[in-house]
Amino acid sequence: MAMPGYVEKALQRFQHPSPARPQHSPHAWVPPSYGVKIQLTNETDLSPPLDKAGITRLQEVIGTLLYYARAVDSTMLVALCTLASAQTKGTEATAKAVTQLLNYSATHPDATVRYHASDMHLHVHSDASYLSESKA
Repeated sequence: MAMPGYVEKALQRFQHPSPARPQHSPHAWVPPSYGVKIQLTNETDLSPPLDKAGITRLQEVIGTLLYYARAVDSTMLVALCTLASAQTKGTEATAKAVTQLLNYSATHPDATVRYHASDMHLHVHSDASYLSESKA
């Protein structure tokens, strides 16, 4: 499965320029502190809130990329889930995270899922997600 040209059209729609450096991570990460007994959650986002136009743009980008991520490129799903939980009260930090996701999309525009027949039996059960929601 593939959706050639979908990301390029989305980047044109949102007038997102090509990144100066390739972005290989769809979202920011906090390096683990090995040996520390208590791992603390991220600090509360205190950046200024976005105006209505900024929040609308945020929602459009999330909706457009969520369609693509569910169909083809599942590497974006964690970042999109985090952004979707913050989209109604978006801040400048949320807009920065959307820019990183768009840079990642521009770096890796044409994901492909290829299925091959095999004798393998795959059983999957997924019912929960650990620390993927805000204030978790």
